[in-house]
Amino acid sequence: MSIRRNAGILRGAALLAALIIFCGAAAAAEKPYTPQPGNPVRKAVLDGLREWVLENHDLRVVFVVRYLKVAEGWAWAETAPQSPDGAEKYEGLTALLRRTGEKWEVMHVPSGEEDAPPVDGTYFEMLLEEVPEIPRGIFPWERKVN
Repeated sequence: MSIRRNAGILRGAALLAALIIFCGAAAAAEKPYTPQPGNPVRKAVLDGLREWVLENHDLRVVFVVRYLKVAEGWAWAETAPQSPDGAEKYEGLTALLRRTGEKWEVMHVPSGEEDAPPVDGTYFEMLLEEVPEIPRGIFPWERKVN
């Protein structure tokens, strides 16, 4: 074989390898999932939410998780906060969180007011218009939250 032909084969192989890597990375986008109890991601998300509750309501809480989906550094959580001993139950808390470094930060909490719009598909579309990079799959499209 000639040197030119070998160089052409090597270039073709390199191009094919780059294409496979690029397509694999695009296909490897994280699918939405629910981290189970004991999962470090679940703990980190709930710790971020717990920090928000402490800062905004001066309450130390644990959460009964009603819904939690995580994907690509975003999470949607629907919880029932309560005191650590379970004696006090608080109003349900729903939030959109984003991973920043190793921590999760609350980015949005829907209004709990009686006249607030329902948290439903229309609400999720509004959030996606404001922040298009939120993965659609983290939201519970099939039902209203409040």
